[in-house]
Amino acid sequence: MIPLSRASDKPIILLALILSISGVATLTAGLDSPVALSTFATQATSPSWNPATSCNAVVLTLEQYVGAVANPTQKQPNVGADYSGGALILEGAKPAGTNPQSTSWPYSKRSTSPPCTVTLSNGTVLPTLVEIHGVKVGALSDDECGTVFRNQCDQTFNACNANLAPNCSSSYPDTMHKFHSEIDMYWGNSGIAPPRPTAGTIVDLQGFAYWDDAHVSDSWHSFSGWELHPLTAWRLSQSSSSPDFSMVATPSTVKLTAGSSGSSTITASPLNGFKGTVTLVSSSSAGGVSCSLNPTSVVLGGSQNSTLSCSGGSGAYSVVVTGSSGSLSHSTTVTFAFPDFKISASPASINTSPSRIGVSKVIFTSMNGFAGTISLTLSSSNGFNASLNSTSVFLGSGGTVNSTLTVSSGTIGSYTANVTGTSGSRSHSISIPVIVSDFSISASPNTLSLAASSTTSSLITLTSLNSFSGTLTLSVTVSPSGPRASLSPATITLTPNNSGTSTLTIKALKKTPIGSYTVTITATSDSLSHTITIPVTVTA
Repeated sequence: MIPLSRASDKPIILLALILSISGVATLTAGLDSPVALSTFATQATSPSWNPATSCNAVVLTLEQYVGAVANPTQKQPNVGADYSGGALILEGAKPAGTNPQSTSWPYSKRSTSPPCTVTLSNGTVLPTLVEIHGVKVGALSDDECGTVFRNQCDQTFNACNANLAPNCSSSYPDTMHKFHSEIDMYWGNSGIAPPRPTAGTIVDLQGFAYWDDAHVSDSWHSFSGWELHPLTAWRLSQSSSSPDFSMVATPSTVKLTAGSSGSSTITASPLNGFKGTVTLVSSSSAGGVSCSLNPTSVVLGGSQNSTLSCSGGSGAYSVVVTGSSGSLSHSTTVTFAFPDFKISASPASINTSPSRIGVSKVIFTSMNGFAGTISLTLSSSNGFNASLNSTSVFLGSGGTVNSTLTVSSGTIGSYTANVTGTSGSRSHSISIPVIVSDFSISASPNTLSLAASSTTSSLITLTSLNSFSGTLTLSVTVSPSGPRASLSPATITLTPNNSGTSTLTIKALKKTPIGSYTVTITATSDSLSHTITIPVTVTA
């Protein structure tokens, strides 16, 4: 059971269940990566009362959750809250009157482990778990009993604002202060559902945001698709009835370009009959940022707006707007971001050998929602060839895109390839070191002479040139056949700018024909190979 203890009004904590269930994954409803957390996401700090989910809830009023936009396609009194005005529009912004399909909702209403956040295609991150205080429980109904699980039903009721819609009427304007809730049968079958509340009680609720497109025209669903489904927990209301106010920023993320300013609307709304003056102040720890609020105070009888305007700064920074009235104080955060891109390379330097090709992947990464075409230019020092496989790339918001740098040189040396990416006024460069290294092979002595039935030797030296490193495999042949030849060791590992040696031993047998021979020694590392020949004379 998930109810609160009636003695303590605290959630029952099941530690083992908390440890066994993870709900912190982010589900992406779109192609782009997040730019910044929305105001609602940053305010999702209320711990779940149900240990079946580890998500934090965002605390909203009922009216904030369903929004103040009446469905323009409906006629009074059969009018409810439109999708477009909701706080958690998890299918992204839609024109007023749009009824998004539930099949496109980022998670199923039957899910026992919905994600904690959803990222929209514009990069906005929204929470999914909602906490609403001080609502009245309407009449309860058991639906779809036994259709999936024996002895399990969906337990449904409407929750309404106990002050603004005390009768939970299904006519406008009560429908703007009301939404549908369901304790889902799948949660019941898993043993993680909250208990059945009592009709008429004033409760605080937690549940996952959901839009049900199938019941927008139904009076029992308040002519709106908004639900808390699944409802995860409830408690007898601990809400204060004292007058208060809330603050929300729209948008919560503002994109800027160099030298420009951006703005966000700060909305202060009265709660529980609050009336009074709210003084507004902005603050930011970022350097070089200039912000202003207009007006700097608002008088609340209903919701009032102030415009926050900021300029300067770089990268991404946050501005906190604090509203104060007497002992009451609330804040909301706005993120200002300069869309840009950065360049990196993998590998960061290229090591190659003469006449061999070296490759590095030049990576362009979107920052703060940058999207656009980047023109590429390449410059390089003399002595080697360099090319890019494209002259421009398109970088999507929150994504990455690559271009391939290919280099080659016939000469040992150290070089640099410079790649510059330009998009509008933005320009970034990266320098990629190119090291062309090799090794040499020599013999001392470099000619040999021996009599039949004797042996002789030569020291083979392999030397790293320009920081070459690697393992060399040695082989030896004698032409024409006659003396026997061997190398010890047959492999040598070179470290940068050092040498290694191997001993060549030549043995002439008693029956080895007298004459001249050529001994060829080959050293190989991957596809790089060098040889040396040593004349050998066998005498009587």
